[in-house]
Amino acid sequence: MIKKEKDYVTLTNPKYDTPGTSLLVFHFEPQKGENAERQLAQAKIQIDSIDGKDVYSIDGYFSEKISDQMREISRNASFSRKSYGSLEGKEKGESPAQSMNNQEKWEFFAKPPQAIEELYGLFGLIGSKLDAKVSTLPWDLCDAKLCASAFATNRLERCSSESMNTGKHTDYDPVKGLPFAIPILSSEEKKYHPSNFINGEAGKPLLVSAMLYVTEDNFCPEFGLGTIFCENSGEVAKRLNCQHMRICIFEGDILHSIEKSNIPDNIHTWRISFVFKLMINPNRLNVDLKNKLREIL
Repeated sequence: MIKKEKDYVTLTNPKYDTPGTSLLVFHFEPQKGENAERQLAQAKIQIDSIDGKDVYSIDGYFSEKISDQMREISRNASFSRKSYGSLEGKEKGESPAQSMNNQEKWEFFAKPPQAIEELYGLFGLIGSKLDAKVSTLPWDLCDAKLCASAFATNRLERCSSESMNTGKHTDYDPVKGLPFAIPILSSEEKKYHPSNFINGEAGKPLLVSAMLYVTEDNFCPEFGLGTIFCENSGEVAKRLNCQHMRICIFEGDILHSIEKSNIPDNIHTWRISFVFKLMINPNRLNVDLKNKLREIL
């Protein structure tokens, strides 16, 4: 089992000083596990760049047995919360998205299925190879209106074009500033990185989102419900197909959204995304984490 060390960060923006905010983070223990090394070596990896920011898609990381097991677990998992991507989609009869409530999410994260445990192993391997600490973002960052979680789930059966367009977002924006402090690990004194920085710039942390797709066995990539990645202008630059057990690691300050669905009316199916928002913090000065990640992936 991969060790996850609990820690807390310091809040720097009073906007998020609310009852719903939890500054709890988890550090994934760096490791050079043979299993993770072997799985990464046998996987097929594709990299794309959008406005200078990277998107990695990883296929074939998991065994067939683990993939089937994860599908069955996901099929029976509880997703108690319901939401709509847009008012227009709701009016058109779009099925609501489902996500885990706080208790369901916590139990899943803390006692994960084998596939998620192996994903944690990949995080640990990345930390080891980059000589960096890989951690979740704060568990919940909530202002008066919205709450952003470090671990998010999304079960979907349909998505309209309206929901795709109105749902475009970034997971965070370090250039505009983060609401919490990230420590400088190479400093003997207690120092922090600036709240505003260019994501992945040499010597600075690299913030990424890691997403795992799980689908029903009758789901096909042409059904949509993947992810669109957009240029800063909002134009779609890449469509990533939703495929069972595909991992996508991307810089979360890329504008993105769920792709609209194209599922025949007579087919009932679903897909789930499990998303982990991560910060990769270098242990040494002036390390270019972005280029080093390209080298190992």
